[in-house]
Amino acid sequence: MEEVPVIKTESLSKRYGVLFWKKKNLSLDQLSITVPRGAVFGFLGPNGAGKTTTIKLLMDLIHPTSGSAEVLGKPVWDPSVRRRIGFLPDAPAFNGLMTASEFLNVCAKLLKMSKAERKKRVPEVLETVRMTASADDKLGGFSRGMLQRIGVAQAILNKPDLLILDEPLLGLDPYGRQELKRIIREQNKLGTTVFFSSHILADVQEICDHAAILNRGRLLCSGKLGDLLGSQGISVRLTDGDDLVRDLLPEAKECQKKGPHEWELTFEKTPDSEKRLQELKEKHAGKVEVVEQWESLEDFFFEKIEQDNGGEAGKEAKE
Repeated sequence: MEEVPVIKTESLSKRYGVLFWKKKNLSLDQLSITVPRGAVFGFLGPNGAGKTTTIKLLMDLIHPTSGSAEVLGKPVWDPSVRRRIGFLPDAPAFNGLMTASEFLNVCAKLLKMSKAERKKRVPEVLETVRMTASADDKLGGFSRGMLQRIGVAQAILNKPDLLILDEPLLGLDPYGRQELKRIIREQNKLGTTVFFSSHILADVQEICDHAAILNRGRLLCSGKLGDLLGSQGISVRLTDGDDLVRDLLPEAKECQKKGPHEWELTFEKTPDSEKRLQELKEKHAGKVEVVEQWESLEDFFFEKIEQDNGGEAGKEAKE
């Protein structure tokens, strides 16, 4: 039996505009995507591409003009679905007079958690986002990165099956981005499917296994990241590998010395090279690291946007 996708949209469209004599703005045009269970799915596109509109439709905050959307195998308007979703909107508002602990307790009450459940769960999520030390501090004194982590903490209070985050990395410093990526990875390891929009393509490539690119409301591509990005070969790092490098050098495309007795070699990806390098890794455990090199997601993204916008016009997306 085929597994039910966590998110599925079919020809999902949204037009804005209320006056019949005005031309309505098409924000989303016939979007059809599938998000498999267990994925970390990056939803990408320039400003105005329709990412936030899609997320609002998935959360049933607005209604589609046409098409359909299902979450966890049910229509988005089904009340039973909402209890299984964690959500962080773009630029969430916080009451600056409340402490982090007070805010999360209010959120837990809205989830109908008992006092005993709140007493256990609130400290757990504060620890998950590494904010225990600031539990009794007022939110008004928090940095953007700290507020984002508190926002994620409320989103995971209910141990969701699906976590939807709208631009969670936007405006964060490197430490804040690193913390958000850590939390996303940890939640995914616990079995949560993560769907998030972002402009920070290097971070998306680092943590996502699936992605979709949207432009002007239309889907340009969607799928496994490894299928979308072309392989650039296989990188092999050798530690204490002077003897090994002599054996591998004739087959390598490139060889660089990284330090005393440390080498990095690049090979073309072929079935034979993959098999041999994997055997080498198993035979020399700890000395050989094998990593597949992919095309840059940023290059791939701008290529798709430029093609869709008509060549030079696509460069505007970079600005």
